[in-house]
Amino acid sequence: MKKIQYLLTACGLLLAGCSETPGGDAAQPAPAPVKYVSLRISAAAGTRAGLDGDLRVKFRPGDMIDINGRPYEVFLLDDGSAAVPEVPEADRYEAVFPSAYNFLQQTREGANFKLPLAQFYAGPGTFGHNAMPMYGEATGIDGDKGYVNLTMRTLCGVLKLTLKGSATINTILVEDRSGAPVSGYATLGTDGEGNKILVPGTASSARAYRLVMNCGGAGEGVALNEGGTDFYIVMPAREYASGLKIRITDRSHRAMTVDSPTPRTIRRNVVTETPAIEYAPDADLVFAEYFDACTWGGDYVGGTKGYSPSQTEKQQADGSLAGTTAAGSSTGLEEAPFYVMENAAGTADYSNSWNIAPPSAVNNVTADYIRNRNLYDWTYLYRCAEFQGCLRVGSPTLGRGKIHTPKLANIPAGDTRRAQITFRICYVEGANMTDSFQSWIDKGTYQEVCINGEPMTFTPATSAYIPNAAIGTDGWAEVRLIAGGVSKDTSFNFFERTGTAATTSYYFVDDIEVRLLD
Repeated sequence: MKKIQYLLTACGLLLAGCSETPGGDAAQPAPAPVKYVSLRISAAAGTRAGLDGDLRVKFRPGDMIDINGRPYEVFLLDDGSAAVPEVPEADRYEAVFPSAYNFLQQTREGANFKLPLAQFYAGPGTFGHNAMPMYGEATGIDGDKGYVNLTMRTLCGVLKLTLKGSATINTILVEDRSGAPVSGYATLGTDGEGNKILVPGTASSARAYRLVMNCGGAGEGVALNEGGTDFYIVMPAREYASGLKIRITDRSHRAMTVDSPTPRTIRRNVVTETPAIEYAPDADLVFAEYFDACTWGGDYVGGTKGYSPSQTEKQQADGSLAGTTAAGSSTGLEEAPFYVMENAAGTADYSNSWNIAPPSAVNNVTADYIRNRNLYDWTYLYRCAEFQGCLRVGSPTLGRGKIHTPKLANIPAGDTRRAQITFRICYVEGANMTDSFQSWIDKGTYQEVCINGEPMTFTPATSAYIPNAAIGTDGWAEVRLIAGGVSKDTSFNFFERTGTAATTSYYFVDDIEVRLLD
């Protein structure tokens, strides 16, 4: 204890005196002196996710914590706790870790939070840094020690997912099968034992229905093994009576969905284990891109807000939901989950050159960012930007864009097959409905075209055209293309047929799958 007291004193963290009174007219009343206190922050003895001692929430250099609605950097102490200097004296101290979870707290009546929909894999035996929110409150100064003692407690539980196999994982997406939100805007509630927990909002336009563990890193992913690889995903503590839907994608553009109706209960501060899952994608699925690693921006079609990495001080002060672009960052959601409106771009356009490959230096985002999203091997990503679980193709200011897939390398060498290509598409409101959407296949021939289950009149060709009016702007349209002569050297693209520079020529695309038919 003497050492902690010494450290607090050495850092200048003990109760400070009054601030100096500014000079001025002697007739003016002097402002009340501002008093400051220091806080010693510690995680509760039970603040660990149950089964594994390494799952304790640990402070790191540079970590930020909110105290009474203002962010502070913590100072680490030798015993694993932290200290915060010069906090204005108050009757009550309310702390939120990490600070980005705190939603402005304009009224101080109760904390509002955002639970990010993206968490980042941090290694075996732990959850992502800043993925587990904590909350604490205290009143008064400890007279014996001279500072405020504040104990933090976790607000969520942990799902332990064990995967077996030989693939390299890129993302793990988790949804509540009941359709209830699992991330986004949340408030403080209590569990059956009276512990504070985060409760995602059901009415807020800043809700989200998915949680994503991003395992991409800078392109290395997380390799599985036959003995099992564990992933720890922080989730809201509650009953999941309808079970969970889990979608796993790998770095080779294959995927597997586990739709489990088994009821589960995720308890605060406890690891909930699931039976090990053998990662085995369907044999006919040779390409899948759901854009699950994409989480900046909102869900345009769903009409919900999304994430931006930062807000200005003015935006924080006035409660504005506007944010900045991602500025090339491949991570950061766990540290800065501020919301942007649903029609704001999640990032800068990937590239503003028509036939430039994604890793090119002319891109507006870094190569590591593209690798993390598993888009590095795509042929072209022209005027594209990520949104929440989908890709925007075309620019609101520059006009039409183009995406061109990688080659279908999962088709065995020497095979030439028939294949089904499916995807979802939605045009922006106000789009030019007299133009057409075009898909061109470089090796093979399109044989059939269906929109929302209805076949179109079509003569086999290398390009398929779908009138924009058939796609629409009021929700996802389902497209199915049947192609022949498809091989491992085949790829295909999407773009506007006429392609004007109008700001209404862009659309959103999601859930691209290629399955072999024979």
